[in-house]
Amino acid sequence: MLQIIRERLTGWFAIFILGAIALTLVLTFGNIDTGFSGAGTAATVNGEEIPIQDFRRVYQRQRQQWERDYRAQIPDAMAQDMADQVVQSLVRNRVLAQHIHSMGYRVNNDEVIAAIEAMPGFYVGGKFSRPSYKQLLASEGLSTQRFEFEQRQNMEMSQFVEGVGYSAFYTPSEFRRYIELDGETRDIEYLLLPSANWMGEVVIAPEQIADHYELNQQAYMSEETVSLEYIELDYSAVFAEVKVGEAEAEAYYEANPQEFVGVEDRNASHILIPFGDDEAAASALVAELKLKLDDGEDFEALAIEYSADKGSAGNGGSLGWLGAEDSPAPEFEDALFVLAEGEVSAPVRTEFGFHLIRLDGLRAGRTLNFLDVKDNLILRLRENKAADIYADSIDELDERALESLDGLAPVAESLGVELGVIDEFTRGGGDPLGFSPDLISAAFSLEVLEDGENSPVIDIGEGRAVVVRVREYRPSEVLPLEDVSNAIEVQLSGEASISLAATAGANIVKQLNEGAGRELLSLPVGTQWQRVEGAHRGAQELPVDLAAALFSAPKPAAMSALRYSGLLLASGDFAVFAITASDLASPEFYSQEDRDLRKQQLAGRLGGSQATALVETLVLESSVGVTRDLLGLEGSSLP
Repeated sequence: MLQIIRERLTGWFAIFILGAIALTLVLTFGNIDTGFSGAGTAATVNGEEIPIQDFRRVYQRQRQQWERDYRAQIPDAMAQDMADQVVQSLVRNRVLAQHIHSMGYRVNNDEVIAAIEAMPGFYVGGKFSRPSYKQLLASEGLSTQRFEFEQRQNMEMSQFVEGVGYSAFYTPSEFRRYIELDGETRDIEYLLLPSANWMGEVVIAPEQIADHYELNQQAYMSEETVSLEYIELDYSAVFAEVKVGEAEAEAYYEANPQEFVGVEDRNASHILIPFGDDEAAASALVAELKLKLDDGEDFEALAIEYSADKGSAGNGGSLGWLGAEDSPAPEFEDALFVLAEGEVSAPVRTEFGFHLIRLDGLRAGRTLNFLDVKDNLILRLRENKAADIYADSIDELDERALESLDGLAPVAESLGVELGVIDEFTRGGGDPLGFSPDLISAAFSLEVLEDGENSPVIDIGEGRAVVVRVREYRPSEVLPLEDVSNAIEVQLSGEASISLAATAGANIVKQLNEGAGRELLSLPVGTQWQRVEGAHRGAQELPVDLAAALFSAPKPAAMSALRYSGLLLASGDFAVFAITASDLASPEFYSQEDRDLRKQQLAGRLGGSQATALVETLVLESSVGVTRDLLGLEGSSLP
């Protein structure tokens, strides 16, 4: 089965650009085991094993992403929590996959092919490239078999979730209530008290600074650093030296003609049934037409009678010849490109309505001549040659660095490259090598840091690889008080001013709720009451946390005095506010398009919550065993 997929996944031609195409292999439900297991088991679900290599692959990807985002190594406690979450996700995935299989959800080869060929990460020159597909998967440590299996599983899961979403049921009264709350508006009057207004009243004594320093010395540590020597290999420098002539490119073109044939064109016809005001009725009608076609009724006659596409209906629904991306919608093209000649699709939903699509003919793709592809082909061959040279250089550097017992200087001399030095390299990285989780791990590893060994070759991204050696280690130390006293004073002053603003704000709230008039309040200079009318949820004109509090607060009681509330904002400022009016939205004020959109949103929310609840129920009803302490750390929360 997978061989069929691989034979069908052919493209125009490929250009492999090292590090230039980003591939995200994050599936809707994570990564699912495929049976290609290695040694060890992370968990078992109803007797099926989840190989530990699946856990490691997902965990390492998430860990590396975290360390790239925060430019630091993840703490052990957080790493353990992340590992627990990964295992829990894998267990839920397996439980759901088992349920989906038992329910009969299936995705055929053509659908998998179409989905993979539509992924932009595999495009070169605007077309799907099979060589790039294979090389990018290899760079992620995935085989094509593995990836194709996971895509099939993921698509089956998507079918299931969509089915739950479409089946979500809500009553007209529930929808009306949803509309009322979703479009609700509130009027607010508020007073913003900036904490900076109290900064002048704050005096921090030297004793306070000293006491804070003594109690919080761990917060005032210098960074541990190392002095590194390194050898760097750069793909772009290799590429700049590689030359490929026109004769060599033409010889490749003649030897590989299959790579230069375009995608087949398709002659298609369709019947379009728009949603109108009743999507359910449209769905029933298109299903009825499909039954008529299956019973042998004339497609052209039905298109003339029923199709809302007037441009094609008069021609029996014919759209003529369509190439890649010529279809009216992606869903239309996905369905068209898996049909056999003469076959009529099941109803296909797009933004225009429901379609019944018939494939009327196939036309071979055009063979591109050499002049059309010459420049790109020369570029591709240069890049492939450079990639080979770069890979060989990495292997040689790795071998020589491993064998050298005298540091990296002799290695650099033997390779004829420059030996680089970084005086201060921290766990946050350092120029010119930047930040790389793998580089940080290697530089501060036991073997490199304490044993003085050369590191293995480390890929630091963007076509660059290095080997490093630690020349000197400088451990973290408590900074002298005089070096941090100014920072401590600023911190304590800020905290004190926030406290004074909050105290003043709370006092204002108390006075107002006890009946004091606003004119009697003593307000800081420059502050004044502000009013916003008709604010919606997430109002942009208000501070984010105040906008959230606005709709979580009770509605104002009719014919009663205003009730004031106080809120310490994330900025450190304090807000005093009162809701003066609240109006529910009326469905009549929404257009049909807006109501349809909100129906979809409500169905999506209901369907998502129902799918989540189903998965949790399936997990509780399953026999699950989890291997403890997969990271070799204490503290796993899993059973």
